[in-house]
Amino acid sequence: MRTRHAHLLALLLAAAGLAAAAAVAARPLPRLAPAAAAGFPGEARAAAAPARGPVAACGTGSESSADALARHLARGPLAALPTTHSGDLGEIAVLEDDGTFFFTTSGGTPVLDLAAVSRAFYRTHGDDYDALAVWLASGLTTWFGVPGALAAAYVVRNDVDGIGLERADLGEGFGSPARLQILLSMNGLHRYADDPWAPGGVDEFTTLDFLAHEFAHRFTAYAWVESAGAPSPALLGRAYQHWNFFADVDGSVMEGCDWTQVGPDSFRTTGVTTGFGRLDLYLMGLASKAETDSVLVVNDPSAFDPPDIYVPWSVPRPGLGCRGRATWWTVDDIEAVHGPRVPEAAAAPHAWRVGFALVVPRGAPASAADLAKLEAIRSAFPAWFAAATAGRGSVDATLDSRPGAVTIAHEPLRDTEDVLSPRVVTARIAVEPGGLPAALDPAALRLHWRVAGGAWNAAPLAPAGPDSFAAVLPAPGAAATVEYWIEAGADAPGVVAFEPPAGAAAPHAFKAGPDVTPPEVRHAPVASQAAARLPQTLLARATDNLGVAAVWLERSVNGGAPETLPAARVGRDSFAVAVGAGLAEGDHVAYRFVARDASAAGLTAASSAGFDTLRVGRDWTHDVENGADGWFHAPYWYSYRDAWHTSPRWASAPGGTSWRCGSTDGTPYPPHLDANLYSPLIAELPPGTLLRFDHRYELEAAGPGRAWDGARVEVQVANGPWQIAMPAAGYTHGFVLNTNPFQRDTPCWSGTSGFRSEVVDLTPFSPGPARIRFRMLADDYLGLDGWHVDRVRLSFPDGPLVAAPAPRDGPVVGAPRPNPAAHVVGTTIALTAAAQVVWALFDVQGRRVATLWDGPLAPGARDLEAWLPAALPAGLYFSRVALDGRPAAIHRLALVR
Repeated sequence: MRTRHAHLLALLLAAAGLAAAAAVAARPLPRLAPAAAAGFPGEARAAAAPARGPVAACGTGSESSADALARHLARGPLAALPTTHSGDLGEIAVLEDDGTFFFTTSGGTPVLDLAAVSRAFYRTHGDDYDALAVWLASGLTTWFGVPGALAAAYVVRNDVDGIGLERADLGEGFGSPARLQILLSMNGLHRYADDPWAPGGVDEFTTLDFLAHEFAHRFTAYAWVESAGAPSPALLGRAYQHWNFFADVDGSVMEGCDWTQVGPDSFRTTGVTTGFGRLDLYLMGLASKAETDSVLVVNDPSAFDPPDIYVPWSVPRPGLGCRGRATWWTVDDIEAVHGPRVPEAAAAPHAWRVGFALVVPRGAPASAADLAKLEAIRSAFPAWFAAATAGRGSVDATLDSRPGAVTIAHEPLRDTEDVLSPRVVTARIAVEPGGLPAALDPAALRLHWRVAGGAWNAAPLAPAGPDSFAAVLPAPGAAATVEYWIEAGADAPGVVAFEPPAGAAAPHAFKAGPDVTPPEVRHAPVASQAAARLPQTLLARATDNLGVAAVWLERSVNGGAPETLPAARVGRDSFAVAVGAGLAEGDHVAYRFVARDASAAGLTAASSAGFDTLRVGRDWTHDVENGADGWFHAPYWYSYRDAWHTSPRWASAPGGTSWRCGSTDGTPYPPHLDANLYSPLIAELPPGTLLRFDHRYELEAAGPGRAWDGARVEVQVANGPWQIAMPAAGYTHGFVLNTNPFQRDTPCWSGTSGFRSEVVDLTPFSPGPARIRFRMLADDYLGLDGWHVDRVRLSFPDGPLVAAPAPRDGPVVGAPRPNPAAHVVGTTIALTAAAQVVWALFDVQGRRVATLWDGPLAPGARDLEAWLPAALPAGLYFSRVALDGRPAAIHRLALVR
């Protein structure tokens, strides 16, 4: 199926003049366009031509779920405001606009943010629904991008093969971790008849038909057939997501008609909009292949009675006669394009649960009229569905209403040396809203405690603020361990919470009495730093069971007399000191942090039993463990976002900190990123300077060597343009998109890696001054973990003056000669062991433009020469030598012609 679909997509893209993009793997979207008109000139109008009648009110569009999610994410982080009119009323979930539900187009037209609405629904309901039907209160409307569109369906999760949809899962983006399959955006209730059974228009659609039509878009109508060895949309009509007007689909609510052959070349429609046809039932998993008869399509229709213009996307009409030629299509023809339906009918679900939600304006309750109207629709839908599927399928339209949950926020008490004074326990307690109303029960707010393992005692928690409560713990009177936990309940049955969550089984505890536990001081030493980067900020984390009274730094410069510097508190338990101002290359500082706790004894502890040593050299060091060190971050391209921050999620050294471009809460990185992490200005950049760093990434790739999202290193010389810096190991991917800030085929890292080390020769950017940036670009769709950068080093060509690594034997690769070169270039390679040698030439975009040598070499020295391709234009290139697949050297080479 996927091979055929990919081939079809390539043909369609090529026909549209997009052949270059056809090689890119399709995005995992719920609806990869089932047909592109450019591939079928005779059907080209179907996707865009306006239809007439009620069925034209369906605004379901190709890839609409991904577009809806992208629009939601592009709005940026949204802060939901409190609501007072949300809750379950009967079997209808009323959702008051929390300030995030709508946005407007540039022309001021309101658009419902369906992802914001569905997320609000799932904040108060379980993941118990296969479909969610969202209706707007009378007077509210939304725009679907198509004039006249009334409602639309958004497939958010598909795990079914053989129906014309790609497998996809965007459910989590809409608030459903596992179950939701489709969202139905039904628009304002005022646009529907008061009687849900009342037909309207030539196609006789009722409100229930509209609802069923959108629901059935979960499975239909996307099926192509094979004709003469190629895919054909013979069964499809409007937008290639509804049935062909001339297809005999038993008067399906998915458009099409019920055609009867009344003569050898004569046909008549005998019904429209009667329910689900046999082809619908097959695609929905309610009928087997063996039960599904062939489908008639009237080709070359003419002599219409009554006369009019009829096309494959016309509104179904009963009593229409015509002449034509019959073509019959079977499930085998569908399987030839999409493969068999999996799961088949015997194993497929036959029952679905649909939640009904009513969106009301901010500050307004649901009106009785709207509730009654929607309840009439909801209560009638299960019976309609059972009849329309001939009893094969069922719908549960009830809500699993649940009350809210109690939350408790409490800062545990520290140890104390005071055994004679009572202590106050405070907590913030609230009820997170649910489908059913719930409020705190004042009689169910209690503090439980015991001393030295004795019997548990209880005391009520009294109000101490808008959402704060407090109780007093009696003084223990002597040295002892005091345990306690908090209980809070609501006025709804079974709604109770404990802090800690295990309650009496694992309570909070503190010790009262003389303190004998010293502080704990943690610090990641800085072994070396460039004189140009001083003073160096040093950070330490100091914690204590009783509290930290003071933190300071003990230091000695070049073996001189010890000094003490006070450390400033820069966080809850973090302290900082700047050292090294005025020192020169070759100097060194021995240091350690010391902390004293708040006990009567003034217990102390140090970050190291001895002293750590910071040596001053030329090379820059940035390990992220001691703050930003002058690095900063910001978006670059207009309207795009930044997502850089320091994070302990992943680090080159276990338990450390790195720079992360991603979310701060464990969710995938946000869309629409042009996030840049900038270095301090590098005043001088002599030839041979190397940038080294460790990194790991998880970014959205588009297939082998192609990237939707990517990351790379760029360098700016003086105030010039930013240029791509080429790592010795090269980049892994090239960008697909070609709209700023993306540039098609420019190199980047994408896909997934563990931590890896990179080396970038900065010689092309000599003599500076220069600035480096780590740049991550993300489009408007799916995000993953992101990019982590750690252990950044800037190594200057004459090496560090201190802490230099010991020399070692190894291969030597000479610089290319002559340089500049015109026709022939050479180099010398000396090997200590046999190796497979690849000598290649790359352009400034990181693309290989010539392979100069590829073969084995024996140990010893060897001169290599190669002709430069005559087609290469003059310019700057990079000569790169790899030994056994590992980069060994990279040099700049100027080519003259």
